[in-house]
Formats: sequence, C-alpha cells, structure tokens
Amino acid sequence: MIKHDIFCCLFCIGLLLGPAVYKNTWAQEPAWEQIASMPVWASSIFTGPAFLDDFMLSSRLNPYLVYGDFNGDGALDIAVLIRRRSDGFQGIGILHGGDTKPIILGAGNAIGNGGDNFDWLGAWSVYPKGPVEKSVYEEGPPPQIRGDLLFVEKLESASGLIYWDGSAYRWYQQGD
Repeated sequence: MIKHDIFCCLFCIGLLLGPAVYKNTWAQEPAWEQIASMPVWASSIFTGPAFLDDFMLSSRLNPYLVYGDFNGDGALDIAVLIRRRSDGFQGIGILHGGDTKPIILGAGNAIGNGGDNFDWLGAWSVYPKGPVEKSVYEEGPPPQIRGDLLFVEKLESASGLIYWDGSAYRWYQQGD
C-alpha cells in the first residue's frame, strides 16, 4: 500500500512538473557531442566568451546548425540557432568562413517579416543557390542571389528566404 501511495505521489509530481521540464529541455543548449560536430573555426567563436556573454546556442530544432555558402564567396559558412540571454529572444547566428564575429538575425535584431524574435521558427533548411521564384507576397522581381539561402518556416503557416545581398542579410517572403 505504501509503495502504491509513493508511486501515485511521484506520478502526480511528474504530471505537474512535466511541462516545465519539457519547456526547459526544448530550449536547452546543445550537448557537447553536438558542439563537437561543429568545425573548430566556428566552435571557437560560438563557444567563446565574446559570444556567450550575450547569447547561447539553442538545440530546440533539429538540426540546430546548417552549412552553406551564404555570402557566395566560395567558403563554407555556418548558421546556428541561438537565444539571447537577456530576454530569451531567439534567432540565427551566421558566421561567414574566415570571419570572427557572427551576424545575428532575430534574437533582438529584426529582419523583414521574421521580426526580432524567431520563437515562431518551426523548421529551417538550406536552399541552394539558384533562381528564386517570384513571390506573390513581394513587389518587384525576385532578388538576385549570391549564395545559398536559408529557408525558414512557421509550420503550416508562413515562410521566407533569408539571403545575402552583398552587404547585409535580407528577407524575401515565400508564403503566408
């Protein structure tokens, strides 16, 4: 009887704490194994004190990092999911190959319809360099693409392409 009461008590505690535990693990930092999969040139930046004072890596989506040539210079670049420490705003940090400071999109830095908090982000992937179809949500011709793009999506809702225009990242709305 006592074992049954203890089990019931622990079960109820689990039900009460379950959502809080789930919420915290959903936004936790990547495990060391995940960070170890990042190239050394990038991990030294994303795990260094200059970055970690303001941001943390986030493994809330799989994958939490993607590779591409986002600025079109022929070097490998990396994009990682991040969370700003001060307020929890989420975003993407992009590090161009050879650079020492990531470019922050979201996480307090607004970009197009993505805004300054990417907490809506449900999926993302690399969209290879190539022609972009005209969007019904944007006026004028589609952008001229220099490198790979990031396809970002609020599942079953809206999506956009994030691309480098030669001096900054821009947003091109895809769906709504």
